[in-house]
Amino acid sequence: MTALPDIPRLYTALAEWLACTLYLAALRPRFGRTATAALSAGWLAALAVFLQLTGQVPLAWWIPCMAAAVAMMFLYLYSCCDLPAGDAGYCCARAFLLAEFAASLEWQLHCLLWPQRGGGEPLPLLLLVLVYAAVFGFFYWFEFRRLRKTPELGVTGRALASAAIMAMAAFAVSNLTFAQQREVTMSVYNTRTLVDFAGMLLLSVQQEQLRETRLHRELEAMDGVLRRQYEQYQQSRESIRLINRHCHDLKLQIAAIRAEQDPGKKAAALAEMETGIQQYEAQNKTGNPVLDTLLTAKNIFCQQHNINLTCVADGHLLDFMPTGDICTIVGTALDNATESVQRLPDTEKRLIRVAIFAQHGFVMLRFENYCEEAVPMGPDGLPPHGYGIRSVQAAAQKYGGTVTVHCQDNWFILRVLVPHQS
Repeated sequence: MTALPDIPRLYTALAEWLACTLYLAALRPRFGRTATAALSAGWLAALAVFLQLTGQVPLAWWIPCMAAAVAMMFLYLYSCCDLPAGDAGYCCARAFLLAEFAASLEWQLHCLLWPQRGGGEPLPLLLLVLVYAAVFGFFYWFEFRRLRKTPELGVTGRALASAAIMAMAAFAVSNLTFAQQREVTMSVYNTRTLVDFAGMLLLSVQQEQLRETRLHRELEAMDGVLRRQYEQYQQSRESIRLINRHCHDLKLQIAAIRAEQDPGKKAAALAEMETGIQQYEAQNKTGNPVLDTLLTAKNIFCQQHNINLTCVADGHLLDFMPTGDICTIVGTALDNATESVQRLPDTEKRLIRVAIFAQHGFVMLRFENYCEEAVPMGPDGLPPHGYGIRSVQAAAQKYGGTVTVHCQDNWFILRVLVPHQS
């Protein structure tokens, strides 16, 4: 067999850097664009220099040098991506196999076309660009772009250990022929490319299982939020029914007292009491009984915890929504707001504003609460681990609506925009 040249070390360094950069593009960066670009360029130079300098080391030092290159990939991901160390290690294992596959496939095609040429000539460089663009572009389109929607990997220790073992096993098997043969032949690259591809498929299956497990946990959490909201609604409705009955009984008692005796001061006091009762009965009469129940219950809660809640709402705009969706959107948003302002030591800053109104054929539900610290946002524009807000988003999307969240001038603002349906 004809001996073939080995893969240029710079090709391998570029593949490892591109594989890590895919994760950097898909996940949440730790720093701003300028700092991230500078760090990324620095790690590319570091990988290239290290692999180039260790290209001619003895075979006994080859594995430690590869381990050092993998460690550099891990540090690249961990320093540039806002990830826990476990998630960064998992991404590193997958990125390493992807880099090995891309480098092996490209050099396999190179050896088929130009078995005696080096990698620095124009045509081999063009092939490098085309193959790397095809491999990394395909994997970004097929898999990595989905990470932008769910950047929280939630890798467990068992998943990390499994990914590391599979990556090491695939690397060992794919490179076993290098140690067995003195000369590099096409069979070496055939074996290496096939094994690396099989290892990538296994890790992709594991990634899909992790994603499904994470989605299942999120659905369970959202289901718990919805169930609690509906239970609170049922309890609130019963409490308000009892309050209304007591108010009615109290009005009868006032009428009886007034009929028995008529001192001027007592009459004025009784009239004031009756007016207060009527005002209490009239509050939160938005036109939608479910919304009235939620707002009245939350008003009572806010009064007990020194929270100033103001609301301007046209409840008829929500008549097309079933009880469960109103509880999810309004109840969850109010729960998040009250939970946030309760942490403020200054009771004068415990402010919540709610508005529900029509806007150009849409129903706008706007919830605002005062906050002293900005709330961090994920790549999807929502707070990380915000299962409550994600349940609001899921309910709004049922009607073709959208949810936006932002902080402005110490106010946390949640907007729900839903097409009006008559």
